Amino acid sequence: MSLELIDTWADDGRADAVAAAVVRPDGASERRFAGAADERSLFALASVSKPVVAIAALVAAEEGAIDLDRPVSEHLPAYADAARAGITARHLLSHASGLPESERGTPPLEVMPVREPGVRRVYSNEGFHVLGLLLAEATGIELPRYLREAVIQPLRMDAFMPLPEEEYGRTLEVRDPGLSAPGIALFNDERWRRRINAAGGVFATLDGVARFAQMLLARGAPLLAEETFDEFADVQFPGIPGGLESFSKLHCPDWGLGMNVRGHGSPHWLGDAVAASTLSHFGASGTLVFADPHSGVGLVCLANRGTYSGWMLQPGGWPELCAAVVAGAPA
Repeated sequence: MSLELIDTWADDGRADAVAAAVVRPDGASERRFAGAADERSLFALASVSKPVVAIAALVAAEEGAIDLDRPVSEHLPAYADAARAGITARHLLSHASGLPESERGTPPLEVMPVREPGVRRVYSNEGFHVLGLLLAEATGIELPRYLREAVIQPLRMDAFMPLPEEEYGRTLEVRDPGLSAPGIALFNDERWRRRINAAGGVFATLDGVARFAQMLLARGAPLLAEETFDEFADVQFPGIPGGLESFSKLHCPDWGLGMNVRGHGSPHWLGDAVAASTLSHFGASGTLVFADPHSGVGLVCLANRGTYSGWMLQPGGWPELCAAVVAGAPA
């Protein structure tokens, strides 16, 4: 067993509910629940939503609805101004658009870049908000429906965006959620849950995210052609500086088309045990997913506590759990 560590998180009060799964290309091989979590629990994925939206964008690219290297302004005329005319879907997916991380209170299409595209990596929620608008406009299908038909239904994920009111009863409240606006708690407030939010609005069960991780380990099957997945997993705009400004001590300069590529250097939220080619993402609600192609193993770890305190990186946290999972992988 490699997941017993999550029991201590519930026991010592780090999180009220935790669910974790070891994933291999043929599915989850181990599951564990701690605290208030069970197999039906819906977790707010927060930014672990971004890889789901990114895969949907690549499905749209394979369908010919979008071209990753054409200007976003071809579908969103607001982006035709001089400051944003050069931004492409590839820039948005790889956090190289020049848009800031967040600009609360400003509609997404009114947020302006702070630098030229392709010169610095700045993890950007704003970029994914624009990506969601681009997908809807280019496909002619509202984002929740496209996400459902392109990713959620084919993978048989128990997942939603936005969260239907009838699912509130099995949805876990996030402790220490932070605020999206005065009086509106991230992840928990009904006004937040009703939003169409490409940057962080998906809710899912452990098994739902495990099915997504299985797809990553299967190199995109059954959703993407292998060559498309190879592009998804390759570092985009290699060598540009930057990373995650809100966790500036973490080392994460390399990104593919929607997920971080572990690379080299520390500290990193996965620790040092995984391969450099490992794809991962975490969310501010306490969620984590990785797929290590070298060892052929992945991890989904979902908790219900905001990450702003850094609880998940304290001793006995995510890096140690990731190391235990990789150590348990077949040689």
